[in-house]
Amino acid sequence: MSRMGKSGHDDSLLSSMAARLRKVEQELQEKTKSLAQKDQELHRYRVKMGELKAQQKLIQQLKAECWKANKQIQEMEEFLADYGMIWVGDGHDDHPNEASDLEPEIPSDTTWKQADSMHSPKELDFNKIVANITDLNILCGEGVGKVTKGSDGISRMGQEDPIPISIYANGILLWSGPFRPFTDPSTMQFVKDLEDGYFPSELQIKYPKGHCMKINDLREKHFIDKRMPQPFPGDGQTVSDSAKELAVIRGIDVSSEVSSASSHEQHSSSTERFLKKLPSNVIRDGKIIDIRSSVGDLIGRGKSKVEVAKTAVIKAIQEGESVDSPITTLRIKLNGGANTLIVKLPYNAKIGDLRSFIDEHRGNSSKPYQIRSTFPNREFTNADETLEEVGLIPSAMLHIRDM
Repeated sequence: MSRMGKSGHDDSLLSSMAARLRKVEQELQEKTKSLAQKDQELHRYRVKMGELKAQQKLIQQLKAECWKANKQIQEMEEFLADYGMIWVGDGHDDHPNEASDLEPEIPSDTTWKQADSMHSPKELDFNKIVANITDLNILCGEGVGKVTKGSDGISRMGQEDPIPISIYANGILLWSGPFRPFTDPSTMQFVKDLEDGYFPSELQIKYPKGHCMKINDLREKHFIDKRMPQPFPGDGQTVSDSAKELAVIRGIDVSSEVSSASSHEQHSSSTERFLKKLPSNVIRDGKIIDIRSSVGDLIGRGKSKVEVAKTAVIKAIQEGESVDSPITTLRIKLNGGANTLIVKLPYNAKIGDLRSFIDEHRGNSSKPYQIRSTFPNREFTNADETLEEVGLIPSAMLHIRDM
């Protein structure tokens, strides 16, 4: 009986061990299956992360190309302005591949614009931006020495130079420039990243681990781009558009032409150099257009009349009084470019004020018109917006288009 009892106990023990072993094998299979699924998810995340990094790199490249293109456009606009010309296009914004010009135009307020989704400078909390930069500098290790290798190949303990950021009332300045106005969407994205507490996205390629920044708070000042051409202060032998503008403001009659032989030779040589850079002919809509001759005739006339609107700023300048508020200078082409109207107004003046001065110098014309800028191609319709809000500071070139 004792042997039979012992044999039964062994069978029960073996059965229990076999059941436990099956349970462990089942759990192992489930864990193995779960681990394989997690490996697949991890692989998908890695692939997605690689795609996002590639997209981010492409975005940075496109931003750099856009910035370069905007700079080239500005240089070309300044180049044309030196000869008293502005680019006005073909008179409409239709795509050249449109089948018919009779199709209705899409209203500009129904299309998406990147600038419309950006915050205006007045909506930004600059105190919060300064506080966030302080926090970001702490995360980047501000004040902590790092080993850097110098140009002589010797490693030394030192601190990296911070990124200098100067904040003005009308834009920002990184390092030594160029100046970036708040009207540029990329500038607004830069400061919006700082306001949200993030290291600016456009600097993440160059500084993937972040970098310390140094703020120079100049919000009480308006940055004036000294690279823009200024009127020649001395006496010259020719009367350019800038000299005409300065003379008219001071009440000097410059309507008579300068007839010295030396000035005529200088004007002819500069005109010829400019014309050689233009194509002789272009073909558009099946027609051959003589570009060089047409532009040569336009430059050769040289009879653009310069008028100055009698604003309060002009009266103060003529009377020798100082003007405390910042002033913008607007050059407006009237009568198809035959006349140039110069309007000097404070930054807080409104579009309606500008339109009233234009009306005074349009003569007896009662046709409705548009106030437009070329770069960017924009119409100014809201009479209650200030010149600073629409970006017409510290100077701008405008033209009138009859409706």
